[in-house]
Amino acid sequence: MNDVFVHEHALVHGLTEQQVLHAWRNAVAVARRACSNGEVDFVAIGFDQHGRSIEVVGRKKPFGVLIFHANTPPTARAYKELGLTGGAHGRDRRQ
Repeated sequence: MNDVFVHEHALVHGLTEQQVLHAWRNAVAVARRACSNGEVDFVAIGFDQHGRSIEVVGRKKPFGVLIFHANTPPTARAYKELGLTGGAHGRDRRQ
């Protein structure tokens, strides 16, 4: 999956293409998602150049991976899906 492209929709939360690509390439956790239409998505949490955690979702395409979603901070759902804890939205509220 060396060829990675960032769709403009991935930038709607104010991240730059460089930040999204850096987070993808420096992911600390990645999980594969099987889609109902037979396509394959990957969800990842990685870090940008400044150490900020970013949730990234990409879809496997014949030409590589197309990143269509990126968000910071990562959501509790992404942390849970990746088997991680923590983050602004991933804290255990019972503490």
